[in-house]
Amino acid sequence: MTASVDYNRKIYAIRDLPTLPIIARKILNLSSDDEQLAEKLVSIVSKDQSLSVKVLTLANSAYYGHRAQIGTIKKAVVVIGTTMLRQFTLGVLVSKGLGQGSREREAFWRHSLLSANAATDIAKACRISNVEICFMAGLLHDVGKLVLDTNVPEEYKRVAEIVEIEHCSLIEAERQVLDTDHTHVGVWMAERWQLPPELVQSIGYHHDLNLTSLAHSKIVAVAHLASICAEVVDKVDDLNPEIPQVFIPVEIQAILRLSQEQIMEIIESLQDRKSEVQSLFE
Repeated sequence: MTASVDYNRKIYAIRDLPTLPIIARKILNLSSDDEQLAEKLVSIVSKDQSLSVKVLTLANSAYYGHRAQIGTIKKAVVVIGTTMLRQFTLGVLVSKGLGQGSREREAFWRHSLLSANAATDIAKACRISNVEICFMAGLLHDVGKLVLDTNVPEEYKRVAEIVEIEHCSLIEAERQVLDTDHTHVGVWMAERWQLPPELVQSIGYHHDLNLTSLAHSKIVAVAHLASICAEVVDKVDDLNPEIPQVFIPVEIQAILRLSQEQIMEIIESLQDRKSEVQSLFE
């Protein structure tokens, strides 16, 4: 029996797995067609003090340009809308509930939240009706990395070292060390959480390019492109303020049919919201 097989068995024998926060589950289960959606959201969010503070901060931010002070969640939902309220609260709840702490973990969630925001814009540009599923696809696409980093941390450091030394992909290094990779572990996690099939596929195939056989290929392609956009924005800072041109695989282009100009607009919009995402960690 090889060491890699030992790791594989160790990973899939893990019992103490993270769970989706109860409030996040409640929000996910709300129907967008529910005539009482706003009232139900207000009721759920208002019961969580720290979440309420972040929502009010968002509603009062310069981004929404509201001059009057927003002091209640009921008024906040009028300003930011039910869609943004759901996405924002899910982002906060999932990133907080599944663990933060180290600088590496903060970087993981920053990328995930940027991807989620990018996925929303991509979905709108592609006229995909279920924007919220796309948001969650962006938010959770790399959740397998979290499981690996939490449960086999020393081995996962070795994975990072191999990527640096051999200049290979992360998935290649993961398979070399662990005999599995974060997409397979992510699917296992998603199925344990009983997530909808669109999210299971976006987690399991967001690195793949041959998506035509998948039932939810468009949402998987959204997750793929959203991750690329997030990587670009995460590298832009005061020292490197210029947003570079982005290479999008032709297979993803063929599915989403977005022009280079549209993609750059999405990246620029994401760059404008980068400080908002960062504020979730403060």
